[in-house]
Amino acid sequence: MISKLTIEKIETIILVGAKTPPPFHIHLANRKGQEIAQALNANKEVVILGTLLMDCALWEALQQGKLERHVDMSLEKAKEILSQFSEITEMEKENIFHCISEHHGLVKFYSIESETVCNADCYRFASVEGTIGGMKEFREMKLNELINLWLEKANEKWNALSLDICKKELEPQYYAIKQFLGNYKN
Repeated sequence: MISKLTIEKIETIILVGAKTPPPFHIHLANRKGQEIAQALNANKEVVILGTLLMDCALWEALQQGKLERHVDMSLEKAKEILSQFSEITEMEKENIFHCISEHHGLVKFYSIESETVCNADCYRFASVEGTIGGMKEFREMKLNELINLWLEKANEKWNALSLDICKKELEPQYYAIKQFLGNYKN
């Protein structure tokens, strides 16, 4: 059973112990994941651990030039982290692992929790909040590279959305981001 203390310990490992996506993006995905989980009656504890761990090896993958492998690398790292917590059941761990491996989208998800994590992840790049907060965290990038990254990621995340409640909320924001950033001239 996943306790609040277990979640806090894992959050500390993720936010303090390793370079991960910007904390702003992690907190946004966590918050949106909890809102979606509430609306869909999904397991909130599985969702929060899924959003915390979905990109836990992203930085390592970038450093090694293996960005395309970051999901697999994050899954392996998550297995290592979760092995320290015997109170998390094997069924919960299996669901969390699917949340990580499916967070870029699928046609058919393993569970409502994995679909929730995928959709929560989309808010990082396809929402105005995620764009503004995220760009602040990526300020070391050259501006034209940042704009190109954001346009690419916004498209990727828009295409990964599967839940109508998220599409309805994000549609006007996604198109506003595309229009705004599309007007940038290098």
